[in-house]
Amino acid sequence: MEKSSLLLQTVQETGPEAAAPPVLPRREAVHALLEQRDFALLWVGQLLSQIGDQCLLIAAVTLITHLSASPLALLIPALSLALPQVLFGLVGGVIADRIDRRWVMIASDLLRALLVLAALLVRTTGDLWILYLAAAGLAMVGAFFYPARNASIPNIVPDHLLLAANGMIQGSYILALIVGPTLAGSIVELWGWSAAIIFDSATFVFSAATILVMRIPPLRNGESALAPRRTLWQDMRVGLRFIYHSPSLHRILPVTGVATLSIGAVVLLAIPHLKVRLGAGGLEYGGAMSALGIGSILGGLVAARLSRRFPLHILVGWMLVLAGGAIIGFAYAPAYLIVLLSVIILGMCIVIARGALDTMVQTLSPDEVRGRVQSAVALIVAAGTALAQGLSAFLGHFLGVQTVLVGAGLITAAAGFATIYTLREAALLIGRIRGPA
Repeated sequence: MEKSSLLLQTVQETGPEAAAPPVLPRREAVHALLEQRDFALLWVGQLLSQIGDQCLLIAAVTLITHLSASPLALLIPALSLALPQVLFGLVGGVIADRIDRRWVMIASDLLRALLVLAALLVRTTGDLWILYLAAAGLAMVGAFFYPARNASIPNIVPDHLLLAANGMIQGSYILALIVGPTLAGSIVELWGWSAAIIFDSATFVFSAATILVMRIPPLRNGESALAPRRTLWQDMRVGLRFIYHSPSLHRILPVTGVATLSIGAVVLLAIPHLKVRLGAGGLEYGGAMSALGIGSILGGLVAARLSRRFPLHILVGWMLVLAGGAIIGFAYAPAYLIVLLSVIILGMCIVIARGALDTMVQTLSPDEVRGRVQSAVALIVAAGTALAQGLSAFLGHFLGVQTVLVGAGLITAAAGFATIYTLREAALLIGRIRGPA
């Protein structure tokens, strides 16, 4: 196991010196990605599936609030979604490196299609435990799907399109966040919450079908690092040891957590803040979340062009600085128009930063351990989101919502300035791996 770890480290630190094609401008990059058959299939399937997830969320909240007036009833499913990701996230990464990633994704989608339908059995308050178990099951299966998906992306797109591909994957989630709630509200209003659940199940089946016809190449780096005689725990330790021996990943992973923190704080505290400061209600909150989505889509579109002009560590650093400023602007916004402008900038900056960070992690991880590294990233994102929302709620109660938002903005901006220096070596290493543009 020690030899495997050292071998993986050698691959990471040296990397191939072959020259990579230049990064394309924004429109050309998006057009080139959509011409990549396998990525286009993955992106379309993910977009529809994520829209379905928003329908499920609206349906579940509608059902829970109809059956129970206790806020605890909404807290429990939130924990049901977070806990399995923490418990099974690293195991999902091992499976993504041990089994054909294409079939891991297909099986995960089909299992989630079945699990979603369990919510149809909920009729009374006493049946809510079924919904909680279904939510936990969806999160657990998702812990296997997402490492396999993210680890597959570098194998289906050229290196010079990797950042644009990550930006589009990030953008698809935000696009679903814009379209999904409106569609879900219409479905629930016209046909009831059960129709929204059936629709979400169907989107998982559609996603599985798109992945079925994809062509995902086998591991790039020769013999797999996973030996058949090893246990899951032993394989997990190989992945953790790889991360431990990689100074670059040591610096990138905490920055990913900070990028998650800012979005988590704003999404959680936006409703009470807008109500107190501007007298706004649910309609204005919905408009702000849509503006966040619009900014995120813009970020996905301009990520490739910016990466052509700036090194990745500079890009991540200044995007976090700008995001911190946007959060502070949101906290002190004197008018709703300033709120919308602030969240558009925030969404754009976070998507660019997260896309660049994902690109750095994927480039620094050999294919045979990429699933395990991606599972560590997913674990940090899940834990960071839960921590950000928990701390925001707790501190907001005692210190005030505006104070917490300003603090989140200052922390994000400070992390951005630090990133410019701490990720410099990682960016240079990626330059050597990719070769001259």
